[in-house]
Amino acid sequence: MKKTLYYLMIIALMIIFFFPVVWIFLTSLKTTGEIYAWPPTFIPENPVIDNYRTVFLESNLGLYIGNTLIIAVFSTFLVILLASLAGYGIARIQFKGASIFLVFFLAMSMFPQLSVAPSLFLWLRQIKLINKFLGLILVYTGLFTPIAVWILSTYFKTIPMDVEESAKIDGCSSLRILFQILIPLALPGMAAAALIVAIFVWNEFLLSLIILSKDTLRTATVGIALYPGEYAFPWELITTATFLAVLPLVFVLFFFQKNIIGGLTAGAVKS
Repeated sequence: MKKTLYYLMIIALMIIFFFPVVWIFLTSLKTTGEIYAWPPTFIPENPVIDNYRTVFLESNLGLYIGNTLIIAVFSTFLVILLASLAGYGIARIQFKGASIFLVFFLAMSMFPQLSVAPSLFLWLRQIKLINKFLGLILVYTGLFTPIAVWILSTYFKTIPMDVEESAKIDGCSSLRILFQILIPLALPGMAAAALIVAIFVWNEFLLSLIILSKDTLRTATVGIALYPGEYAFPWELITTATFLAVLPLVFVLFFFQKNIIGGLTAGAVKS
């Protein structure tokens, strides 16, 4: 009975989480008339692929996804680089209040984005980084580094100190130990942190809307949100573009789910 209830709960959760994605995909196969029909239909009566052709040929969705990919790659790289150094320091350097420091550091990323957006905009305008990828990359680096530090500091604690002590006896410096020994051992945790940061960057909307106002620089989330027609919302095109923008994340999560779970659960038990 417990096993049956367990699987029923998993099936229920899968339906809840995947229903929006399935609904978006099925809506992308409908015509405008069928979308507005009442009562609504779940499965398209006459599926069409013209919406995908229109999105690919008559919109800048490919450009938006490319912009998002560039920003996500560089932001994730900087976040993981800084978080590796900070996470190693917190995990290995013993000082009073290390846990409290980590909590406050993590709390810095919990401020509502709307509360910091005006200050960030003024700062970026002063250094002339508005409508530049570098400006948004720096903002994302500062915003998502704390969560990566928390994940990596927890993972570094699971690596035995004997490894470092042996390397120190052989004359290795702290940086050499970090980059040549510990980071290769911490790759699962780094992969988990990188994937989570990349997902956050890919889905972020508000700061991207404020910092990148040029149409050719927009990210996928902003480009899709600003996709209304002249007199009505073309929901068939919006859902098509949304599904195409979500698809890369689905593939990434499907192929790297073990890395995410392994990295997040590191430190939950002692080896």
